[in-house]
Formats: sequence, structure tokens, C-alpha cells
Amino acid sequence: MPTPQRRNVIQQLGQTYRAMMLAFDAKVGHPLPRWRIILALAERGTCSQKFLAEHCRLDPASLTRQLKSMEALGWISRATDPHDNRLTNVTLTAAGMAVYDEATPRRQAFFDDALEGMTPAEIATLESALGHLEAQFKSVASRAKATDSDVKASAEAARPVPVETPPAPTAAARKRVSRSQA
Repeated sequence: MPTPQRRNVIQQLGQTYRAMMLAFDAKVGHPLPRWRIILALAERGTCSQKFLAEHCRLDPASLTRQLKSMEALGWISRATDPHDNRLTNVTLTAAGMAVYDEATPRRQAFFDDALEGMTPAEIATLESALGHLEAQFKSVASRAKATDSDVKASAEAARPVPVETPPAPTAAARKRVSRSQA
């Protein structure tokens, strides 16, 4: 059972994350998920939607909604990958690159404002603690998936195998049997 202090620190982490997202949007002018997409495209060039979902840590449906709105704004273009029809590639347009160039200084100012008053040692300690938490969260998720897979496999193994019963004889077959017995 987690101690109240441990429970509170995890709850505080969630509250801090929500506050950071609101502050990021207010300072930079873009919601953090949208900014992550813009940043990935600006740094890497054309990317598949699959890569963006993984890289930006967005579920595919959320990514698609973001991309549709960005496409409507003229910031990105999407096209089927010429080498693999299953993939859709996303590219930042000139208008999207202008958004990136205009918002990047505000992003840096956000970082500076957020960490103001912290010493380099405190920042290093925080970075280490957050890295440790991320690794722990990934480990918990991995173990949960493994346990879920084990439970499903056990349920499948425990499920009774249906025994095929022969079909009931038809009326004509029953008559033939009764005539042959007579």
C-alpha cells in the first residue's frame, strides 16, 4: 500500500503536468500536443503518421484530429507514401514552418520562465527524478500488459473445448432405422 506521501507526489505530478500544459499553451500559443507535431516535422522533415503517433506519444485518433485541423490551417500537407500505400506521410508547409519559426522563441522563454529560480543542481536532480519516474511508469505498463496477456492466455486455456455432437437424425433417417429394425 502506498504511503500518503507517495500517493500525493504522484497526484502532484499529474496536477503539475496539467498546469504545465495550460501554461505552455498560454505562453507559446499552441497546445503542447500540436507543438510536438510541429517540432517533429520541423526537425525531421516528412514523417509518417505512424512515426508521429509514436514519437509524439499520441494515440492515432488524437493525432488524426490534430493533423486534420493543422491541414485546414494550411500548416501541413498529407500524402500516401509512394513506397507503402499503408502509410500516410505528413510534411510541414511553408506556412507551418513560419508557425514554427514564430513560436520557437516563445517556447524557449517558456522553459526559462518555468525553471526560473532553480539552481543547475536542482534542475539536474529534477531531471534525474523525472527520468526515474518515466522508467518506472514504463516498467509498470509493461508488467501490466504481460499480466493481462497471461490472464487472457489462462482464460483461453481454461475455456472448455467444445465437443462436436453429431447432428440429430432427420425424420427420414429415423424411419429408415425403424424399418431396418423391424
